Amino acid sequence: IMEDIIQRIVDKLAEIFPETTIYTENQTSGFDVPSFYIIKTLTQSKNRFFDIQDRTVSYQIVYFANPEAPNADLNRVEELLLDNFTRLDEYSTVRNRDINTDPKEETLTMQFDLLLNMYKVDHTPMQRSLDINGGIKEN
Repeated sequence: IMEDIIQRIVDKLAEIFPETTIYTENQTSGFDVPSFYIIKTLTQSKNRFFDIQDRTVSYQIVYFANPEAPNADLNRVEELLLDNFTRLDEYSTVRNRDINTDPKEETLTMQFDLLLNMYKVDHTPMQRSLDINGGIKEN
């Protein structure tokens, strides 16, 4: 399920920033710029009745700015994220967004939470058919 969430984040970023590279793994050779890097930072879970869990999954997105005009680029990306990165389609609302920019490092970091209601999947085989052997009772 976590891969599915990461893919939804990638899809949303690609929708907002169609020309920008998006990484989901650290790059030992370094990141191309401009680009995004997504990482899951924390998962919290609280149990409810009937095997339901309320999960808060925290993510961090790091944006590496265009070095030709980094301050203007960081401001542009921040505004676009605040305006558009609010919901992952019908899946989850983005909560507790916190954005920090570092002009010296030419990066923007956005941390956010996704609040998920998770239900245990029951793999018990269900009855597939019902055979009835009967007739009409005579009076």
